[in-house]
Amino acid sequence: MPESNRKRLETAAIFVGYAMSRLDDRYLRAQRVGTWKAAFERAAKVLGVRPASLKNLRDEFDPFHDNARKGWRHRPLRTSRQRVMGDLSEVSDDALLESVNRILDRDETATEEFLNSLIEVRPAVHNVAERLFTGRRAENLFLSNCEAWLGIARSDVLDMRDCALGFDFGVAGFSERAIEVKGMRGDYGAIQFTDREWSEAKIRRAEYWLVVVGNVATTPIFRLWKDPHLELTVRCRYQRSIAAVWTSRVALEG
Repeated sequence: MPESNRKRLETAAIFVGYAMSRLDDRYLRAQRVGTWKAAFERAAKVLGVRPASLKNLRDEFDPFHDNARKGWRHRPLRTSRQRVMGDLSEVSDDALLESVNRILDRDETATEEFLNSLIEVRPAVHNVAERLFTGRRAENLFLSNCEAWLGIARSDVLDMRDCALGFDFGVAGFSERAIEVKGMRGDYGAIQFTDREWSEAKIRRAEYWLVVVGNVATTPIFRLWKDPHLELTVRCRYQRSIAAVWTSRVALEG
């Protein structure tokens, strides 16, 4: 097998393992299988790997996602896994599922470009696993403490994380209010905004609330910024990542 094809198959397996971990039960429903054993066997047959290999790949990503499995908590995430997780972190669940379908349908025309992008050698995504872990932990801490911290009842917090709107949470009864949550291991450090998040902060101004949760693994502390676009100093830089684009052919007549 040519080296390029072998690398694409390896990357496709990592991609599917990531999707299994991140999507969890939604992956099983989308693939119309009732058990993980069936899911591993189906994907393994297409990808030419052992079912156990896909289980291991899924478990590698589990510590960074919300599911009931503990995964491999004490094993450092390898560079190839960090690259996949970093590049796909901003891709929607629907787009992720669509790509899995194309992989498992052996649609090489649809998958070659994005798999090659994941394979391409470029500077490593530094600390992506750490960033995603602290971010998810911070979000969960916010949901557990939103009333004590901000005076907002948990029942009034609207989860918008899967909507790609440039913020994590909304508030019932306040249509303009947007809350973005960031996490840090300690009580000082850098945080990152996506271009969409920073654009929303500029548009919403005092209605865009930034909650930064520190010491996420020990004794959490938090700070709130209202209108972070005014209060924070930021620097823009560019990085390459995968973006999902949905294409349709249409006819204007008939």
